[in-house]
Amino acid sequence: MRPFFSTATPRLGRLLLGVGTIAGVAACSVGTATRMRPDAHPVAARPTTARVAIELDGRLDDWAGVPLWTDAAPSSGPLQSAWATDDPHWWYVSFSVRDSVSHSAMAGTLHVLIDVDDNISTGGTVFDIARGLAGVDLSLDLSRSDKPQANGVGAGAALRTVEATGAGAYRLGAYRSAYDLGVVALPTWSATRFELRIARGGTFDGFARLGRAVRARLVFESATGVVTALPAARYVFATASDTTANANLVSAVPAKTTGSVRVAQWNVSEGSFKTPANHAKLLAAVAPDVILLDEAYAGTSDSTLADFFARAELAALGTWRFVYSRSGGRQHTVVATRDRDIRQASSMVRVEYPAGVLDSVRATALSASQHLFDIEVQAQISSTGAWITIDGIETLFVPLDLQSGGFFGNAQDQLRVLQSRAIRAHVQRELASRATRGALVIAGDFNAIGSYESVHTLRQGLDVDGSDLTLSDSWRLGERTLVTWTDPKAAQFLPGRLDLTLYADAVFERTGGFAFTSADLAPAFAASLGLTPETSARTADHLIVVTDLRRRR
Repeated sequence: MRPFFSTATPRLGRLLLGVGTIAGVAACSVGTATRMRPDAHPVAARPTTARVAIELDGRLDDWAGVPLWTDAAPSSGPLQSAWATDDPHWWYVSFSVRDSVSHSAMAGTLHVLIDVDDNISTGGTVFDIARGLAGVDLSLDLSRSDKPQANGVGAGAALRTVEATGAGAYRLGAYRSAYDLGVVALPTWSATRFELRIARGGTFDGFARLGRAVRARLVFESATGVVTALPAARYVFATASDTTANANLVSAVPAKTTGSVRVAQWNVSEGSFKTPANHAKLLAAVAPDVILLDEAYAGTSDSTLADFFARAELAALGTWRFVYSRSGGRQHTVVATRDRDIRQASSMVRVEYPAGVLDSVRATALSASQHLFDIEVQAQISSTGAWITIDGIETLFVPLDLQSGGFFGNAQDQLRVLQSRAIRAHVQRELASRATRGALVIAGDFNAIGSYESVHTLRQGLDVDGSDLTLSDSWRLGERTLVTWTDPKAAQFLPGRLDLTLYADAVFERTGGFAFTSADLAPAFAASLGLTPETSARTADHLIVVTDLRRRR
């Protein structure tokens, strides 16, 4: 049985998957886990942290000043340690696990049990931890178990209140949207440590706001029923709660620095791009110089794109030229630029898998995944390439849309790796075809919710000096998060960082960037752009990811 928590370390760029195997992620090994026993000391005594400004980016440098909140020493399960801090709007929790995992798809469920009012007489006890944490009011479930994937792997996240069942017994109730408390957890891809936030001022159906202090416990319930946990701990907030609504809405789009070129990447959501009036308004609002689109629908053509870029909002910015992919099946990619020349990369009009690679992997895939390979044989890969001169630098722009869904090591995850390797091979051929090597920008929907290898493959050694491409940080306007995808209507999956822009920092410096949605705009400002706060949500579930680049001097 393959242990669920892999020994790979994707944050260090190690290669995780081989193209010759596809294996479902197996359940947690029970040999190293024990039945949880009540703690001798029900609430761990930890010092309250001083306020530390957290940027929710999936990196951990800003957690260096946060003291340990609770840990398992020695550990009897996958959970290792947890840290906590706050600001007036959010409670931040970071936790580490023994081996690499995706927080949204584990062979089991991580329950973040919270006594929101620091009162053992409200709420109840769950998972037989009466001496570990009484008075639990709420659970944040990561990798929820009500809609499991193959091999007992969970999917998504939810909030659950604690409800009495009679005779002093309690249970976790119905699954409810984690969007109600603004929950975000990063990184989206597999890692050994994560950071998440929970709103201090959120309310729903009788759930009270987080009080001046809370008590909490992280509990992992494996797919096989084994339960392990970190010790319960009390947290006293260092800042007063601020529940001011809409305090962070913005009334301007950041201007680009003089001499910079604004690159906007966007997953336009195939179906809605067939009626793209809102797409044109939203793109015009960020005033891009180069646009990379993915998930353009199958009928995308010279005429449909000409009509799109002739819309008044985009035409007012300049004269647009474009190219688009001839591979990708029902979803194509587009590169466009204004007031510049553009030339499609001759080796990337169609981006295809190497001969036989799909068959070699298909042979090891589960029967339920066979249809994925049938689709890929016909569609090939949704990517292309186009040359645009940026301040005298010939630059290859490569949009992409990698396979969605799945979890670490399953068929979809393996396909993402194969797609990234095929795109890399096309890029290398195109770069090698020139007497002078050009610069490179790769951007699109990486869908990296399993292994990190697909991202690593398209970064490693592709800068002009042989170093890795740089991953651009585009902060969501009005927030300190790198979220690029959100779907509160479906609500099963937390907002994530799916859309990435990689650039050659040997020749370009990043002068700015942001992730754009009309939901972050003050209503009056949105109206001045011909938008409403709801326009983005009605148009696409991905944000527009903006990166401003300027030639290094």
